[in-house]
Amino acid sequence: MEKFFIYSHIFCGALVLLLGLMNIVAKKGTRRHVLIGRIYVWAMWWICLSALSIITFYRFSMFLLVIAVITSYTSFVGLRVLRRRQLGSEKWYDWTASILTAFFGIGLLIYAGMIFFSGKNEVLGILSIVFGVLAFNMGFQDIRFFMKTESDEKKWWLYQHIGAISGSYIAAVTAFAVQNGEALDVTSHNWLLWVLPGVIGGFAISFTIKRQKKKNVRGLV
Repeated sequence: MEKFFIYSHIFCGALVLLLGLMNIVAKKGTRRHVLIGRIYVWAMWWICLSALSIITFYRFSMFLLVIAVITSYTSFVGLRVLRRRQLGSEKWYDWTASILTAFFGIGLLIYAGMIFFSGKNEVLGILSIVFGVLAFNMGFQDIRFFMKTESDEKKWWLYQHIGAISGSYIAAVTAFAVQNGEALDVTSHNWLLWVLPGVIGGFAISFTIKRQKKKNVRGLV
């Protein structure tokens, strides 16, 4: 079973990298875009499920567990937000996913404190703080949004979709970079591979959303 989870994880990881790239360059809103997106999300969910299975039953790691939760959550939100385009239409499982993600973030921050207290692997401690804050902020911000009765953005769901799905792709790229660090000859600075894709991808997401907002404004004029 462990080999099955590992090999299927690798296969779906390669599939996600390919499909994500295809949808980045594809025209948005077309049937092709939607179909590729659905397959992408299904593959991403299997990546997360197989990762959670490996981490839970074979090679437990609190840090990697929360990374899997973040990846699962971003792909979940990226799909769900397209089906709840009205404020107040959130279901109980939307709330549950956000609350659990926030709690996992808190758990990783506690884990980081334990690492620093023991004086071992400070790099892992710093990364745990970074991703712990990220997980908590993602869940907490969505909980706050669920409580809103109106939004300043007419197409808020589109911007959330772009941010969430792009975030899941960044997670896939990060995992690929970290796993192939030795081949890339950057293992001495392996922590950079955990951070740089998110930093670069974050700027790209921000730029894309701003451009989409300007496009929507011009369309109203």
